[in-house]
Order: sequence, then C-alpha cells, then structure tokens
Amino acid sequence: MPKVDFSKVDDVQDFTPLPEAKYLCRLSEIEEATTQYGDELWKLRFEVIEGEHAGRCIFDNMVFSQAAMKRVKLICSRLGLDVSGELDLSPETLIGRTALVEAQIEEYEDSQGKKKKRNVVPFAGYEHADGAPATAAASATADGEEETPDDPLPF
Repeated sequence: MPKVDFSKVDDVQDFTPLPEAKYLCRLSEIEEATTQYGDELWKLRFEVIEGEHAGRCIFDNMVFSQAAMKRVKLICSRLGLDVSGELDLSPETLIGRTALVEAQIEEYEDSQGKKKKRNVVPFAGYEHADGAPATAAASATADGEEETPDDPLPF
C-alpha cells in the first residue's frame, strides 16, 4: 500500500484559476454526456501547451442542441475543421487539435454558499492556433480553386 503524506497536498478549495488571457491549447479529452433535456453534450478538456501555465487545463462544453449549434460550428471551425457543409463529427475528429482558448475568471457560489472562482470560455473565445480568425483562412471558391488573402506573406 502506498504511504501518502497529505499535509503536503493543497486542499481542493485552494484551486487558483488561470489568469485571464488567451492560451495555446490542445484538446486532450472529450467526455460524452447528455443534458437534462436529452441533448448530446461533449465535455471538453483543453491542455495549455506552452508558457508558464503549460500542463494546466481549461474546461468547456459543446451542446448539440439547435440553439447551441452556432457555438459548435465556431469551436469546430477554430479547431481547423471545414464547417462549410455536413460533417460526421466524433471525439476522435477533434482530439489532438489545437486552438487559442480565451480563459476568463467567473465568481460563483458553491453549494455551501462559499464564493469561489473558476475559468470560463466566452461564446467566441476560440481562435485558430496560428492566431488568424476563421474568416481570414484561405477558403475554396465555387470552381475549387483556393482563394488567398491579398496581404503579402509575413516571411
């Protein structure tokens, strides 16, 4: 049996959220669940992959309801998927992809009425990992040719 000295382990309530910022993250895990209304729900776990907070995690959800589809589309787009048409989406399609994820701090009350802080991702809190907004990425035209931005290449 392992011998554990819990006096050197921080209590859970000592959790400190990440500072508000944008972090380069890799989607490391998706847990599938169902909402209380019967909609499919994916619990997303993003791992920060660079900087002083590397290894820390940011959590978010994707709900597959009609009302939430705009956000599902935005997240998938920012993770690099082509969202111009129909797509067979599975956790394996997304796991391992990277994006810039914006972490904000939200204060809430726990079940005992104690005020706590946690990270939340705003509705549009995702950007392509290269920093370019989704609309600036090259897109295909009707004849299949690739459209390129008018700006000169940065190198």
